[in-house]
Amino acid sequence: MPDFICLGGLRIDYLITADGRAASDVFGGNATFAAVGARLWTEPGRVGILAKSGPGFPTGWLAQLERYGIATGCVIPITEPVDQRTFFSHLADGKRDEGNPASHYRALGLPLPASLRGYSQPSADAQEASYRPLRINGTSVAKSCWPRRALHGSPIDWETTRSCLAAARRAGVGQITLDPGLWIGQHSMAEIGELLVLSDAFLPSEAEARLLFGPHPSRAEMARRLANAGAPVVVLKLGAEGSLIYQRKTDCFTHIPAAPARVMDVTGAGDAFCGAFAVGLSETGDPVTAARWGAVAASFVIEGFGALHALEQVAQKELKTRLQSLP
Repeated sequence: MPDFICLGGLRIDYLITADGRAASDVFGGNATFAAVGARLWTEPGRVGILAKSGPGFPTGWLAQLERYGIATGCVIPITEPVDQRTFFSHLADGKRDEGNPASHYRALGLPLPASLRGYSQPSADAQEASYRPLRINGTSVAKSCWPRRALHGSPIDWETTRSCLAAARRAGVGQITLDPGLWIGQHSMAEIGELLVLSDAFLPSEAEARLLFGPHPSRAEMARRLANAGAPVVVLKLGAEGSLIYQRKTDCFTHIPAAPARVMDVTGAGDAFCGAFAVGLSETGDPVTAARWGAVAASFVIEGFGALHALEQVAQKELKTRLQSLP
C-alpha cells in the first residue's frame, strides 16, 4: 500500500509544441504526470497509480514506472478495446487544439505518424462513451489500493471521480486533493460542492474555473466561491503565471510564481504540479509550501517530452536549488 496514490488516466501522447516540434508515442496521461510530480519529492515505492489500462497500452511502460519507484500494482488491466491515444497541438496563445491531427502535421511538412492513423477526437458526449471501459467504480477498488497518506484525483470522468472520492473517505484516506476535468462546466455548483466537501484542496486551472463561473469574476472571487462551497484550500493554476492559493480558514491569498525552466513541452505541467502539491501538503501541512513543491516539479517536467524524463535527470540537490530560487 503506497503512501500516495494518483487516480487518473494513462495515455499514449502525440503532440506538437507551440514552436512546431512534434513528438509521437510519448508516455503520458494525467495520472502518470501526477505520479512523477509526487515521486520527485518522495522515496521509491511511496507513490502509486490507480488507473485502467487497455490491451493496446504498452505494457513495457508500466515496467518503466516500477523501475523509477512508482508502484503499478493498482493499474487495472482490461480486455475491452479502448483508444488511449491522445493528440494535441499547443498554440502560441497557451491554448491547445485536439482536433484534425493530419492538418497540423501537414502544416509542418510532416506526414501523419502511422501509429496515429484512424484516430479521431471524440466530442464531449462521445468521449463519455468511448472511454467508458476506463471508468473505475470506487466500491470495487481493492483495499490495498487506498493510500496510507493521500489520494490525488486527476481529471477523469465524473462518475469515477464521485465514486472514488467517496470510497476513499470511507476507507479512511486522510487527505484528498482534486484536479477537475471538463465536468466542472457540465454540473451545477451544488453537485460540484458534493465533491468539494470531500476534498482537502481543489486545484482547477483558471480556464477550468471559468467553465463554471464565466469570464467576469476575478480570480480571487472564483477561489472564494469554490472554497465557500466546501474546499478549505483552493489553488488556481495559472500556467506561466504560477498559481494562486486561497486558504478559507485565514481568508488568505498567496501567489506563487512558476519556477524558472528551459521550456520544451508544457504537457503535464499542471498534473505534475498537483502530484507534488499533494505530497507537500501531506508532509508539511502548509498549502503555500506545497504549491512551491508543485511549481518546482512542473518546471522539471516541461524541460523534455513525456513524463519520465524528469525522473531520469533530476537529483534532490537540483530540486532544492530550484525551490530556493522561488520567492
